[in-house]
Amino acid sequence: MKRLSAILITIFVTISLCACSGGISGDEAKTHINEFLAAVEAEDYELATTFFHPDQTENLEVYFGMLKDWHGVDFSDVEIVRYTGFSSSYYNSTVDGSIYQLRMDATVSGTSVAMEIEIVKNDNGYGIYNIEVTPTR
Repeated sequence: MKRLSAILITIFVTISLCACSGGISGDEAKTHINEFLAAVEAEDYELATTFFHPDQTENLEVYFGMLKDWHGVDFSDVEIVRYTGFSSSYYNSTVDGSIYQLRMDATVSGTSVAMEIEIVKNDNGYGIYNIEVTPTR
């Protein structure tokens, strides 16, 4: 009976802590990024902007236009080849909330790129906080 009680208490505490953590899961981050990239592929920058954190204001049409002009990277066809790394933090004082960074190799209209996308969740909202795209040719 004591063992059963200990197991039930452990399960209850674990579930309680997970529900209150406020962190960002890997699956949640990947889904958010895939939906963002689908909007960019469709050149729906108004929709793509909705995936950004409220504290960040980016002119995505200008950003992706510069990538195309400077590096020949056209985001009309994006395929994530593999995820190469991630880091997450339940609390980061810089953003006063959770951060999830996902690094990936992708092919963008035939050009190999490395991408790092940072997602933030805090009292101000949830969304992409930073994106870096580097051609790797």
